[in-house]
Amino acid sequence: MTCLQRRRKTFFLVFTIGMGVLICSEGLLGAERVDPTEPYKGVREATLQYIALGTPDDSLRLRDAFDKNEQEIARLKLGAVQPEKQPQLSALRDRLAESEALLQLLETSGKELPNLELDRLSATERASLRTKLSGRIEALRETIGVLEKEIRFEQAESLRILVDERKALARLLAVRREQLLGEYETLSGCTVADRPCLHRKLKTLCKLKRLFSATERVPILHLIQEVDSQLNVSGQPASTMCEYLQYDFGLY
Repeated sequence: MTCLQRRRKTFFLVFTIGMGVLICSEGLLGAERVDPTEPYKGVREATLQYIALGTPDDSLRLRDAFDKNEQEIARLKLGAVQPEKQPQLSALRDRLAESEALLQLLETSGKELPNLELDRLSATERASLRTKLSGRIEALRETIGVLEKEIRFEQAESLRILVDERKALARLLAVRREQLLGEYETLSGCTVADRPCLHRKLKTLCKLKRLFSATERVPILHLIQEVDSQLNVSGQPASTMCEYLQYDFGLY
């Protein structure tokens, strides 16, 4: 491959990655303008503490937080996340089922006994028990309805918080990607003889790789493979090259 062909290929790959980042970031920022003084608005405190922005490997944790957020959203939508009030709701439903079963048994047994065989005391007790059970059933149904409404509200609020956080994390990822793409562009003129420049180039690509999902990494992996072939240091598959170079060549 000639130098011109390699340069064209590199430009095309960087352009592809850059356009993907720009489309993503413009879509997010266009849908909701964010105050630049609040870049972390929408990110939960626990997530911010986990990411620890500005510390080593924060890009890796940022991507991990984004993936975990998406998993939480999926689990919540599928009903896999049990709300805090679920045990209380389950207990109330059990009491309701018990009371309804008792009332049904009472009605069934009453049909099997002729009224003439029941004395006045038994009839009074039966009516009292029926009234008591009916009142309990009505109260339980009302309480369950209120609790179900509260749970639906809490689930909707939890989903809203997670979706807001996802937008914020996607925004942070887009900004970090753009920064690294800008950094990579400054290294586009590296020559094969300039190994320190190529090392910086590879380091930047490895950081970029962390910020994309597995399905989005193909263009970056091609660039990593190309830089590695110029350096001739690892001979590893592009998918694992960054991890290999991190431990064996101290690129981080």
